[in-house]
Parts: sequence; structure tokens; C-alpha cells
Amino acid sequence: MESKNTLLAIICLVLFVSPGFTQEKVAEPVTWNANWSNGYKLNSSDGNFKLKFGGRIMLDFLSISPDSYYDSIITFNKGVEFRRLRFYNSGTIYNNVSYKLQLDFAIGFAILKDAYINLSKIPVVGNIRIGHFKEPIGLELITSSNYITFMERALTNPLTPERNTGIMLFDDTKNSRMTWALGYFLPSNSSGFGLYSGNKYNISGRITGVPYLETEGRYKLVHLGLSLTHQDQDNSKYKLSSRPETHLSPKLILAEIDVAKAVNQYGLEVAYINGPFSAQGELLSATALTAAESTLQNDSYNFNAYYGYISWFITGEHRNYKLSSGAFDRVKPKNNFGSDGGSGAFEVGVRYSLIDLEDTDIAGGTMSDITLGLNWYLNPATRFMFNYLLADIRDKGKINGYEFRFQVNF
Repeated sequence: MESKNTLLAIICLVLFVSPGFTQEKVAEPVTWNANWSNGYKLNSSDGNFKLKFGGRIMLDFLSISPDSYYDSIITFNKGVEFRRLRFYNSGTIYNNVSYKLQLDFAIGFAILKDAYINLSKIPVVGNIRIGHFKEPIGLELITSSNYITFMERALTNPLTPERNTGIMLFDDTKNSRMTWALGYFLPSNSSGFGLYSGNKYNISGRITGVPYLETEGRYKLVHLGLSLTHQDQDNSKYKLSSRPETHLSPKLILAEIDVAKAVNQYGLEVAYINGPFSAQGELLSATALTAAESTLQNDSYNFNAYYGYISWFITGEHRNYKLSSGAFDRVKPKNNFGSDGGSGAFEVGVRYSLIDLEDTDIAGGTMSDITLGLNWYLNPATRFMFNYLLADIRDKGKINGYEFRFQVNF
């Protein structure tokens, strides 16, 4: 506890002495310029204030056919849902303070996704983020759902904590070829709320690098990344579960540790872009440490997941990479659909992923997925997606699924 208080004191001291937090003179009234750039933006004439308003609509349709083993578990063969229905506002205030507030209404009422404040231009550490946001883990998790290649993230995703409430230090190098982030989080619900009688917390860190980048002519890039996470479970129950790579399916594999002391996790990530061709893969491994009160046989259990995929833009475009965040960004078709006879951009992809939740006396299950995808980018803000999914749950059965998504994000 003393070390945590010392860390918070150091952070407060850094903030206090930062030049960005000295009082400024009252500025003269400024004028505002409005424009549309894949979202509605307002910028002040002095450059101190920037506001953006946007959102996303993702409407999914599913047709699914399970083996006889899962007939009693998956009792439907068709489904429809608004996978995401979000609105957000983000902005910059007085040049070095920024924020984001994002809410999701897909389940009929508001769920908090992002609510944070960023403080920039901090000596030594660069930037500080405080609030409810994604922990810095993995390439596909950090990449927005607007820009992932397939409709759902791969089977590595169930191993990672996503959004929690905490504080994170982060920065990138001057040329943005390297990024780093380190955060302290308290596990929280969809309102950013949590109460704790013990010592439960997460510490997560990520570092990325782009050893090769070519933007003139044919776009080429190599991305490498490493993430590390320590989760103090405070002798509580620890669960890992996963559904196939379709959100409407129930979860079909589950591993439980009745009394867990901590979980240590590492992740490796790699991506390669060469013009219209791309390849991407990740490996995540979680080691759960049991407490003395646990009824399990071992002191620790290891669970793993990985995926790899390739994609190709038939129409010659390429995936875009955002150097400052170490993640992928918006695809921009060469010719928008309906603009002077343009067809938009077409992308095909294939992915294999696997999650293994079995170790000695824990029989959580092993599942692998093969996903084939076809994406049609009508313009930078509109995308139609089709996925074919074949999920194989080892020694139990298989599931076939056909998914369609109609997406607008701005």
C-alpha cells in the first residue's frame, strides 16, 4: 500500500510542476470553424479547442447450424441484433487537456464505454489518462471495432480484460515509430463502478515498434508488440469463458478456479502490410495462481489462445496504421461507391484462431475457429461485411455460422 501511495504522490508532483498546468491569461473570444471529416468537427481559430461528435451503427444478421450435441444449448437458427449503437463526443481543451465520452445503446439503455481525461505535454511521462477505458493489451483489442478485419475479434479476446477504471501513463517517440503504455486499473462494471474490500487490481503495460515503414509508393509496414499484465485476484473466483466468433452464440467453453491469488499474462503481436496484402497474428498466455484455500490440485494453471490471418484488397487499397497508438485505422477506398461510377473497396480474408482452457484437472474446453470474410467499403464511413464461421469444440461438436453486418461509423 505504501508503494502505491508513493506512486500517486509522484504523479501528483509531476502534474503540479508541469508548465501545462500554470494559469493562463483569459483568452479573447475565438471563432469556430465547422467541417465534416468522417465525423462532425468544430475547431477554434486559435487552435486551443477541438471538438468531434460521432458514433457507429452495426446491425448484424446470423444464420447458425450447430451439431446435434449443441441442439439443446443453441435453440435458435437465426438471429439479429444491433451489435453496437454508439454515440460519442471527444475534444481538446486549452491545447493540452483532451477527453472522450462514449455510450453504447445497443442493449436498449446506455452502457458506458469510454469516459476519460487525457493530460498531455507532461514532463518525462508524456501523457496521463484517467477514467474508464481499454487496458493497454494486444493489437486487435486496441484497434477499434470500426477497423478490425472480421466482424468479431479473435479467440484471444476472452483472455484479456477490456475496459476498466484507472490511470495510465503513455507516450510515443518523436517519429511515432515506438509507443509505450503502463496503467493501474480497478476492475469495474459497465458504469465504471466497483467496490472492494480487498486488494484487487490490474497492472497492464504494452510496448510497440514499427521497425520497417514505407509510405512513398507502395505502402509497407512491420508492426511488433508485447504486452504484460498482472491481475491481483485477492483470493476470489477466476473465470475464463468463450463463445465462437459470433456474438449471438452463448459461451460454450468455461474454465473456473475457485480461489485465485493472481493471474499473470503476456501477449505477443505481429503485423505485416505490403500494399493490398496484410498478415496479422497474436499469442496470449495467462497463468493463474491458486490460493492455499483452493480445492484444485496445482499451484498454477496455464491457458493460451492465438490467431493468425491474412487479407487482400481486391481493388488495391491497403489497411492504414496509426503510429501514435500502435493500432490500425480507417480504410479509405480509392473510389467511393456511387461517386463517378466508383465501386468502393473490396477485401477478402481468412483467419484461424484457437483458445485452450484445459490444464491438468481443469477441463474448460478447447475451441478453434476458421473464419472467411468479405468486406465492402462503400466509403470511409460505410462498410458491409460477410463472415462464414466454422467453430470446432474439441471432442464435442462443430458449429457453422453465416453472418452479415451493415455498418456506419463517423
